[in-house]
This record gives sequence, C-alpha cells and structure tokens, in this order.
Amino acid sequence: MAHRPPEDSADARRRKFLQSFQNFDANSRFPAPYTHFAGKPLTEASGQGWRYDALGYRNDAHADARPPSETLRVFVVGDSTLIDGQVFADTVPGRLETGLKQAHGPGARVYNFGAVSACLNQMIALVTTRLMDLQPDVILIVGGATDIFQPWSFDPRAGVPYNHFANESLYDYFFDPRRSAEDAEDLSYDGLQAMIFNRLENLRALTNWQSDIWEWEVVRQFELALRRLARLAPGIGAPVRFLLQPTVVRKGTLAGAEAGAASGAFLAYLDRQYERFESVLGRLDTADRSFAARDLSRLFEADTRALFTDIVHVISEGRQVMADRLQAEVTDATGASLQGAIVPCAG
Repeated sequence: MAHRPPEDSADARRRKFLQSFQNFDANSRFPAPYTHFAGKPLTEASGQGWRYDALGYRNDAHADARPPSETLRVFVVGDSTLIDGQVFADTVPGRLETGLKQAHGPGARVYNFGAVSACLNQMIALVTTRLMDLQPDVILIVGGATDIFQPWSFDPRAGVPYNHFANESLYDYFFDPRRSAEDAEDLSYDGLQAMIFNRLENLRALTNWQSDIWEWEVVRQFELALRRLARLAPGIGAPVRFLLQPTVVRKGTLAGAEAGAASGAFLAYLDRQYERFESVLGRLDTADRSFAARDLSRLFEADTRALFTDIVHVISEGRQVMADRLQAEVTDATGASLQGAIVPCAG
C-alpha cells in the first residue's frame, strides 16, 4: 500500500498549494497601479450579491472629490475583514458610518478601502497615491494580521504582497525576450501551476522560511512599514491611526469553532508574532497628533461569545464591536464630541 508523504514534504506542500490556487482570483485581487491589487472595478463579487465600486472597493458609490454635503469624511483602510457583511451597512465601515450619522448627522460618510489579502505596505501605498488627495478628515488603517500569516502560506518575503511570486512567474514567462513562441504554446495549466509553485519553493528556501530568523524578518519589515507610515503621516493632511486588528489567539475564552480556527503549529506562530507586533507598537513615538498606533488585538479578550469564523474574521456582533471602537478613534483623532453614547467594549 502506498504511503502518504509527510505533511512537510514538497509533495504535500504542492497539494496544499494547488488547493489554494483558486485564491488567485482576478475578481477580488485584480492588478491595480502601485497598490498591487484591489477588487476588479464594477465587477460583482462572486456569489455575494454586491459589486466593487469604480475604484475596486466595497462602496455603494466610490470616493471622489468631496462634496460640501459631506461634513465628516472617514476612510477605513484594511484587508478582507472590512469586506464581510451582507450589505455595505453590515460591514465594519458601514456600521461605523451608521454610528457617526447618529452622532453627527447625515453629512457623515465612511468609505471602505478594504482589499482582500492587502498587507501594510499596500495600504500605505493606497493612502499616499490615492486617498490623501480626496480630503478625508481621518484615515483609519486596520491591519497587521496579513503581514503575519500571509508569508507563512504564500509569498514568504516579509512585507511583499501575498501573490507577488505568482505575478513574477507569469511576467517572467510571457515577457522573457529569450523565450520563443513555441515555448509559450507548450505551457499547460498544470505546467503553469507547477512553474508558480516551484518559484514559491525556491523563495522559501532562499528566505529560510519558518525559521526563527525568518520570523524575526517578518517582524522587522512590519516595524519598518509602520515607522514609514508614522514619518509620512504629517504630510498626508489628515490624522492617521493604525489599529492592530483583533485575533482569535488573543481571545480569553474560545467558543464554538474558534478553537479549531487553524492548526496548532500555525496558531503558535500567530501567537508569537502578535506578541512581537504588540512590542513594535509599544516602541513607537506617537506624540504627534497626526499619527497614532493602537493595539486592538485583545479587543475580544473578555468576550465569551463565539465571534471568530477564522483567525481574524468575525460575525456581525463582532463587527459592531469593531465599529464602536473605531468610532471612538474617530472622536479622538478629530477632537470632536460625539452626541450620544458609544457602546463600551473591551480593549
């Protein structure tokens, strides 16, 4: 009887890679200038019943020149945790907008700039190449988790977009002047997958993937990105707040399926890296009102409800807790006084 190869073998890693090959979805991660990818503009999200806006983000109308009717304009930047929700009003930014309208009136608007799988470097590029020109009053960046877990599963180079190795493979194949047309015709879909996986394996070897030194490089690149954001913030024209997003490994009581959110080895890695990322935030000088970094990783630490559907995504009740916490951050960043109570929450 044939023996199944061990889970750390190249064959096992390739099987796992092929299972996730569908994640390279052009509709949710369509190439975008400078930011690497966003949603495919005006395309319907697969099976979700909503469309990306003209910029590739989940808004009912995309952000453009600010009209006089918008008395408060807030941008929320992040990853797929901002996209979850049946309708826009059910997303974290949508729930934040509801709270701000209750406090400030109908002129309060929140725009959602969540991109599936985006890392902090992509978020910074989005802010500096597009968002800062659209006159926001405050920019909230919710992230950190993708910078931890994506190098584990996809491109192992810390701070690099999760699918960059695949883009490099495709570009190198189709635009290599040394390659003939006959070579291109010989590439089957299986051959394409093999080519991309082989590049991934080579990069993992070059970066000492999953070693101690590799883990610390993930932390170092995150700190470099965050310090770069802090230096840029005074020139952006609106207060910037970075918020280290909540995670299941910081929840005191795991309920329902939360305990099985991922493998034990991966959860241990996530726990180590979150502790190191928390230390990075503690080393930052945030005396300037233009920038601050907050640790929301323990936002649900005392919550006994089953809220997480995986390591970072939460159900509607969790999204409301997040929105309430972001509303408090808007108040702090703008110096405004909310007309109404903010629901208290942990963190």
